Amino acid sequence: MEKERDDELHLAEETKDTNFEVTDVSERKNENTEDAEPEDFIQIRTETYAKHDHKEYKEAAEDKKEAESKDEEKEKKSSKTFFIALGIFALILLAIFLIPHFFNKEPLTLSEAHQENLKEGKDTDMQYVYNGYSFVYYDGLWYTQIYNQLSNDTYNVPLHFGPKNLTDIVIAGDLNAFFGTVSTSNISNGTMRYYLTFDPNDTNMGYIALANGELSQNLVKTFNIAPVSACTAADDQCASVPVVTCNTTDQPVVY
Repeated sequence: MEKERDDELHLAEETKDTNFEVTDVSERKNENTEDAEPEDFIQIRTETYAKHDHKEYKEAAEDKKEAESKDEEKEKKSSKTFFIALGIFALILLAIFLIPHFFNKEPLTLSEAHQENLKEGKDTDMQYVYNGYSFVYYDGLWYTQIYNQLSNDTYNVPLHFGPKNLTDIVIAGDLNAFFGTVSTSNISNGTMRYYLTFDPNDTNMGYIALANGELSQNLVKTFNIAPVSACTAADDQCASVPVVTCNTTDQPVVY
């Protein structure tokens, strides 16, 4: 009997402990249940966090896009600046090569000046066309061109004055007869003589001698004739040359 009573007491104690543990678990469950958040609140919080994370991601993406756009704009500006500088450099080089061409043109040769004069019909103080002949002031002298039919050459004839400077000078005699005779004769024709005469008493003998020499040279080149120097009056200076006037010969005479 005593043993059975001890067993009952032991069983009662175990049952008591079990009830205590169940009660403790139940109380903990109730406590956890009271402390737990509602599911709706959890969902709202989750959505809020998701929206916040999405907003941060969107802002970060926009910042990145803006930074890339700025970098691209800087690169475009840099490229634009480079091409502008390259264009300016090319223009400068072009100007360096072209400016001398326009402002420092090489002077025309005498033949080129005559061709330009005849083509454009210039009428300036330095170039003009007179009675179909080109006259160009070049290197301190006036020049015209005359074609030699015998040699088939064109000569640049130097002159101290152009025809416009000599319009007030009166020419006497028949020039057509003179040049007609010249055009049908040449230096090989010994029967025809051409006289260049001068007054031995003239005070400007230096100029006369210069004119005589230049005219003789031009007649030889352009007409293949060799004029003969002659005096218009007897004088000691004319001991070696004939005395000729227009009244003493029927051959061409220039005085």
